[in-house]
Amino acid sequence: MAKGWRIVGVFIFLTVFAVALSAQQAEPVKEFNPLYNPQQVIQRLSYDNFKSIKLLHTAIVNFGGGEAEFERLVNDYAEATSYYFRGSLVESANLFTKNEKDIHAVGMKLAQKFKEDTEALHREVIKQHVKSNVKLSLKGEKADPTAELLVSNGAFGINKANDLFERSKPVDAVYYYRRAKESCFKYYELTKEPLPDRYKKDVVDAQNKIYTSKEKEK
Repeated sequence: MAKGWRIVGVFIFLTVFAVALSAQQAEPVKEFNPLYNPQQVIQRLSYDNFKSIKLLHTAIVNFGGGEAEFERLVNDYAEATSYYFRGSLVESANLFTKNEKDIHAVGMKLAQKFKEDTEALHREVIKQHVKSNVKLSLKGEKADPTAELLVSNGAFGINKANDLFERSKPVDAVYYYRRAKESCFKYYELTKEPLPDRYKKDVVDAQNKIYTSKEKEK
């Protein structure tokens, strides 16, 4: 009788172990920081990712992969959300984490382009300003303090943006690169110097608007 109970006990143990093992194997691998539970990850990234996607929209369309790239990020965000509402929290947290990494990669690529373009624009402004000051000096005139301020503001914006870029904060970096560009555009307006055509898109983008070329308007 005792032997029979032992057999039953072993059978129950093996059954429970098998069920537990099966459940463990069925649960997807967590691809997010194990210090946080899925709900915490979802709560944070559902807000942060949405905000970043929204703020990067214009830059992506103007200087990135266009609407297709933007839609890819949005689709992944939507799929992660759908997992959440289906109660698949680990899958949702995993996809939100992947979405966050993809958004960051896109943002850093954009910030790199903004960095290169803004620094090139500011260098042109500086050269133009130096030439202007030399001519004014030959006439015995002083430099325009407003022009000096705009050149300085452009440098400040670039330095701020570069610091944010180095700290892997592309969304904030793009914002300050735009402000630096604006200072440069205002310099051109003030001095009545013609702005090179290659910066037409930058002028529109600095206002957080999508650039539409004349060819597209036709």
